[in-house]
Amino acid sequence: MVGATLDRYKIESKLGEGGMGVVYKARDTHLDRVVAIKVLPRDKVTDPDRKQRFVQEAKAASALNHPGIVAVHDIRSDAGIDFIVMEYADGQTIDRIIPPKGLGITRALRYGVQIADALAKAHEAGIIHRDLKPSNVMVTDDGRVKILDFGLAKLLDPEAASEARTRTTPLTDAGLIVGTAAYMSPEQAEGKKVDTRSDIFSLGVVLYEMVTGRRPFVGDSSLSVLAKILNDDPVAPSQITAAVPPEVERAVLRCLRKDPARRYQTMADLKVALEDLAADSASGRLARVSAAQTAPSWRWAWVALIPVFLAIAYFAWQARRPAENAPALQAVPLTALRGVTRYPSFSPAGDYVAFTWTGPSQDNQDVYVQQIGAGSPLRLTSDPARDYSPVWSPDGRWLAFLRQRADPRVSELRLIAPLGGPERHVTEIRPHGAFLRGVTMAWCPDSRCLVVTDAVNETTLQDALFVISTETGEKRPVTRPPEGKLADTDPAISPDGKWLVFRRDFAPFSGELQVVALGRNLVTEGEPRMLTPTVLIAYSPQWMPDGSAIVFSAKGALYRLAMAAGSKPERLPFGEDGIMPVVSRPQAGAPARLIYVRSFADTNIWRLDTPGAGIPATSPPVIAISSTRGDFVPDLSPDGRRIVFNSDRSGEIEIWAADTTGDNAIQLTSMGLIPGFARFSPDGQSVVFQTNPEGHGDVFVVAAGGGSRPRRMTNHPATDAIASFSRDGKWIYFSSSRTPGGAVWKMPASGGDAVRVSPGPGTLAIESMDGAYLYYSDGASSDRPGWLLQQSLKTGEVVKLVDNVIAVSFAVVDGGIYYPERTTASDTRLKYFNLATRQSTVIASSLGNLVLGSIAASRDGRSIFFSRVDSSVNDLMLVENFR
Repeated sequence: MVGATLDRYKIESKLGEGGMGVVYKARDTHLDRVVAIKVLPRDKVTDPDRKQRFVQEAKAASALNHPGIVAVHDIRSDAGIDFIVMEYADGQTIDRIIPPKGLGITRALRYGVQIADALAKAHEAGIIHRDLKPSNVMVTDDGRVKILDFGLAKLLDPEAASEARTRTTPLTDAGLIVGTAAYMSPEQAEGKKVDTRSDIFSLGVVLYEMVTGRRPFVGDSSLSVLAKILNDDPVAPSQITAAVPPEVERAVLRCLRKDPARRYQTMADLKVALEDLAADSASGRLARVSAAQTAPSWRWAWVALIPVFLAIAYFAWQARRPAENAPALQAVPLTALRGVTRYPSFSPAGDYVAFTWTGPSQDNQDVYVQQIGAGSPLRLTSDPARDYSPVWSPDGRWLAFLRQRADPRVSELRLIAPLGGPERHVTEIRPHGAFLRGVTMAWCPDSRCLVVTDAVNETTLQDALFVISTETGEKRPVTRPPEGKLADTDPAISPDGKWLVFRRDFAPFSGELQVVALGRNLVTEGEPRMLTPTVLIAYSPQWMPDGSAIVFSAKGALYRLAMAAGSKPERLPFGEDGIMPVVSRPQAGAPARLIYVRSFADTNIWRLDTPGAGIPATSPPVIAISSTRGDFVPDLSPDGRRIVFNSDRSGEIEIWAADTTGDNAIQLTSMGLIPGFARFSPDGQSVVFQTNPEGHGDVFVVAAGGGSRPRRMTNHPATDAIASFSRDGKWIYFSSSRTPGGAVWKMPASGGDAVRVSPGPGTLAIESMDGAYLYYSDGASSDRPGWLLQQSLKTGEVVKLVDNVIAVSFAVVDGGIYYPERTTASDTRLKYFNLATRQSTVIASSLGNLVLGSIAASRDGRSIFFSRVDSSVNDLMLVENFR
């Protein structure tokens, strides 16, 4: 068959063969997709019962819609060959991956939950599988379970499922044995009428084999196996594998009871029981309970433990001694996945880590779970929206995460079990942006609520920290930034629940870590105390397990800070390019672990030439300015000869200037404060930019030729940022939070009082070439697409021009405006808005992953400069024995 064509399906390879047919990998030539097709062997076509059962498989499976059940696309016949067209799932069946001693409890429970969830869906539809076995359960490459082969499925009788949605005449009546001997239920082995509890027995056999590596019923022949299923009790799993906890053993053996009335009565109940066991296993609580249940109970057993206590005391004393000979801590890669990994979070036992990844196809950011030291990551979410910030609850039962909606400012707070399953919506948050970094969360110590950033209200730009109940979604404020401060973010609650560390954002790219005492119900007591200076630009704090210190990210490195008064941050000997550190709780015999994201991006400035303003480019872009570090956010001088840009090529992000070829580069600032959004004056002699020497944004001007100190233009407790010159050079426009919600302001270029210009919010205001109009975006946060507005400087009238323009990312030229537009998470196209026709056209596509604020153009519109990420490293790094 390989190489042949059935209907529109080109057979590529053989995948397997069973009693119900041969399965091939094929390509749908009409839809250009890979499928699996099951072909009924020619010598069996004459058997009407077998053919009817084959058709029944297609009808039964096609009625099911569940990610854990292989989807059936079609049933067809060509040249006398009957076949089913199914979803192609790349992976291995469970029988091929069970090692001699079993899969391990956590992994077996993970698969068991998914199998039970899929079968519960089938049972709800009135369908019994009747042939569940490891060879009919596939595990895909991303850890998802897919149930195969409903060829022996039998619709429930109406009396057995009054709510079944699909019913047809049963194919298999009482008295006829159908299935695979070793996995049959007793009633199935006797040829009696079966119901959903038969599948529960079969799943019990599969679970038994997954946790022990052996089948519960074995024999020299099918007949002897059936006899044992009917008459013998299986050996307790713990007698085969001592690591099987009593709770897991009880659940498996309950599935294997001879009398269906003594098993779990529904697959949904079994799923819930397995979910509870999986959560206990992931949190480490299962192992602790099991150990406690097997502890000696005789009266004088403690006497025998005296030597143990002495040994523990000795080793504890050794652990407190100075670690002169302790091995140096070393970071090693935990993942090496293509794409972007972010937001790691440890399970309570420290043996699993949740994180986000853009996936094998690099098309979407979802939540994954990885067991440390084993296997491939398990994908938990698959919604087309962006999922981020997963965090594991202290009791191990839930992963909380955020899902970004179509409006990027809106995110849903959702919960999911750590090994997968249905999601639960809690509430929505609408933070104003948290300025260029995603919102993070922290669980309350009792696992009943979360602390997360949300908007204070709709009239100001401020974000604060709120406590959100996971049961009701009710929100209560925890912090409130003072007037002029922008946001409270990055919450971290101490292990004893008495302290809250968080970051207070003062301006874009500016903030400091603060700590405040917590009373009952997470009510703050007293005023926050500063922990890190603004110049350090610290974020992502995490507590050490004993509460004595925190670790955090700052300036492309990891730091530790003792909580004792007067302590200073110390840079860790590893962690270059490190962000988002997390620390596990130490377990018995297992010290704490540290995981962080090693994130490095090589950004360069590119040039795109067009025949004229608004005319599509005829050649691809070429690199203009590059280095081994980051070069980004360019602005072009009025004469088109020089570019001013940000770069960290000197170790700190500063402002640089160079020819458009990258030659003659000079450093304009040496402030160590991440100055940004530099723009030329009309005569090309000066550059205006923002930075934050006092912890809030202010506007500065520096000579474009270098050799001078920056001159401060604003000194207001509010945030003044993202500045530009008027076309005549007499004014400096800037965005400011001096009024609720923010607005565009201007001040004399020679210095003086500022006045408000825009009636509403606005960022990056740029005058038209004739100075008659002002263009700015209304995006409340720097990375949220919004309207591009035109304001008459004569009448004050405001007109909306075009939607989906990213704030601070547009360039005004003669006759129009260039702006980038995201097409995917990692690709962008360039568009041009014609001011005369009020129409947008595409100038160039597939420009790559552009950096925020990355667009500049010559006055005639023929040359456009932008910065993009050309290569990046995003790995999770693991440090064992972290101390």
